[in-house]
Amino acid sequence: MRRSAWLWGAPVACMLACNGGGGGDDTDTTDGTGSANTMSSAPSTGNTPGTTTDEPPTTGGPTTPTGTDGTSESSDTTPPVTTTDGTTGDPPDPNELGGPFRRGINIGVRNPSFPDPDGAWLAGQVGCNSIRVSLPERHLVTWGYDIEVSDIAAYAEMGLDHHIAFLTSPIAEHSTAPNGTPEWELAHYIPANLYEPAVVNGAINPDNYWAEYVYKTVSTYKDHVDMWEIWNEPDWVADWNYTETWDTDPPTKEQLVRFGGSIFDYVRMLRVSKEAALLADPDAKIALGGIGYPNFLDALLRYTDNPDGGAVSADFPETGAAYFDILNYHYYPLWTPGNSDAGADGFFASRDAFAAKMAAAGVPERPYNVTEVGAPKTALNGQPGGVEYARNFYVKVFARAQAEKFIGADWFILSDGDPGEPFGEMGLYQDIKDLGAKEDAVPSVTGVAARTLNTLLADSRADPPATAALGAPADVRAYAFRLPDDRQAIVAWAYALGTDESAQAHFDLPTDKSFDLHAWDSSQTGTSTPLAPEGGLLGLDLTASPVILVEQ
Repeated sequence: MRRSAWLWGAPVACMLACNGGGGGDDTDTTDGTGSANTMSSAPSTGNTPGTTTDEPPTTGGPTTPTGTDGTSESSDTTPPVTTTDGTTGDPPDPNELGGPFRRGINIGVRNPSFPDPDGAWLAGQVGCNSIRVSLPERHLVTWGYDIEVSDIAAYAEMGLDHHIAFLTSPIAEHSTAPNGTPEWELAHYIPANLYEPAVVNGAINPDNYWAEYVYKTVSTYKDHVDMWEIWNEPDWVADWNYTETWDTDPPTKEQLVRFGGSIFDYVRMLRVSKEAALLADPDAKIALGGIGYPNFLDALLRYTDNPDGGAVSADFPETGAAYFDILNYHYYPLWTPGNSDAGADGFFASRDAFAAKMAAAGVPERPYNVTEVGAPKTALNGQPGGVEYARNFYVKVFARAQAEKFIGADWFILSDGDPGEPFGEMGLYQDIKDLGAKEDAVPSVTGVAARTLNTLLADSRADPPATAALGAPADVRAYAFRLPDDRQAIVAWAYALGTDESAQAHFDLPTDKSFDLHAWDSSQTGTSTPLAPEGGLLGLDLTASPVILVEQ
């Protein structure tokens, strides 16, 4: 039963490194988004005060029905699709196959001497094209709302754009935090005056502090930020048993210790954010703040922002369903036993569990984005991990997410951190802490795999009809993409049912095209293997390590 894949550690991970914009030399050193002071004072594990009374769950699976392998019944099925456009018999126009996929990253500030553009440059070297940007109110008020404009413009020149930005951390004067609360902890308290009108006579209301902050931020950064993530992990709890009641009872302020308000307050925050953001930019999209629990979403869809029990009234006419555009969640496979396929299945089973809640509430499904996902290169504390596991997990999650029409995903994290704990082993680079120049950074094995996938699939579009036409058997996963020049690319691997990365399978791919086969490390080796079909079939001997085939 899925408690939360990120419950026991992601908040700490995010405090350590959820950054990119609002960081580097410009950042308030106690702003809670990865500063040195925050890192030294933050807990080193997910066992923050109040969590040690309850062991973390041993499963990371969904609350939806599961098969014998622990995956969602629907997580590996491809919906029936038509292989032509239904009118001319021609293949679909690649320009109509959906938008570009966000290959995002949480940059962090592992090396405080590297300004944010250096982190962005490193991200670009491993094929990332977008960043999860941090724009907390305290940072923007301290340094000026335009403090990150030049950096974000520099990212765009490097090919990283169309970001998601998360909004959090009111200044002390705008916070409900008690007097004397440390600055890094202000990210755990909702703003004051949240129930003041957001807009009065067509203008932003400065008495609603959150509305004014959102309006100013969106106005300043709308040219490069497509989605606005409201808060960070508002449903984080110290004890997952609290969540067992959320299908019938509202999540309370006392339970939501990293938000500091109730579910009604979070609905209010979404409502205020949407009204303020749309006033600044009619195209603004509001994303949930990296939630982890499907029954938190259930509560969000049941209640309004009415502080009197979330009831519908003239002043509070809509549930939370009316106030978000993107269902954004976080996922880590640390409590999903098994190999990289089990971990990847859990990622999509989480999506299925959220979708089931929306369907049950009669709410149209929303596009999906994930702003934190990562896997460690070392198996620690009896949790999944390992060099092969991490690099395979990256490719499988990002390829499948693009194929299944996610807006994007943001890997956690750019650089390895302190060894000995999982979140310190997830970097796309070996530890950059002591480097003097960004050019000295060395990609990790996960970073090599990321560069291979991201470079080969750059600017590609998912092609569901072509995926269906591949006819992959049960022991193979294969996904088709259309490159900008209309060539086909295919990502394929042997689906691993066991607990290790030793799967093997043979796949006769139906095609009359010739391909170059790229292993996970081809971006490092510079090599590929040419393959030509025989009798309309291309024979592939696959392992658990995905390969990328690119049409010649």
